[in-house]
Amino acid sequence: MKRELTEEQKAATAERRAKFGELVRQVTAMTDEQRQQLAARIMVTTVEQHTLSMHNQILVALQAPSATIVGGFQQWRAQGRKVSKGQHGIAIWIPKKEKKDDTGEEGEIKTFFMGYVFDITQTEVAV
Repeated sequence: MKRELTEEQKAATAERRAKFGELVRQVTAMTDEQRQQLAARIMVTTVEQHTLSMHNQILVALQAPSATIVGGFQQWRAQGRKVSKGQHGIAIWIPKKEKKDDTGEEGEIKTFFMGYVFDITQTEVAV
């Protein structure tokens, strides 16, 4: 059962989505050459050593220009690190794969949702 959000939570969610929407509009307004130049200056990978898509790398660069290695909250925990208290995530597009009906296996990517990652500088060794 899903709990109902308070008005403050709804306002905070709307504000986060508006900020993310503005970042996406910035990326969309760039020419292909500008996007490629920005992506060439940075190389952001995940803690699992996957390279982010060019679009997500640009989103990361706009929000945290010095970011190098990023991961979600649970990804960092699996690596023996934890997100430092008070840190704010970097918004990126996360792919959502559809589930195949009978087998329960993941199928092709159908949609994307806004998710958050944290740079390694925003984490510390878990004790």
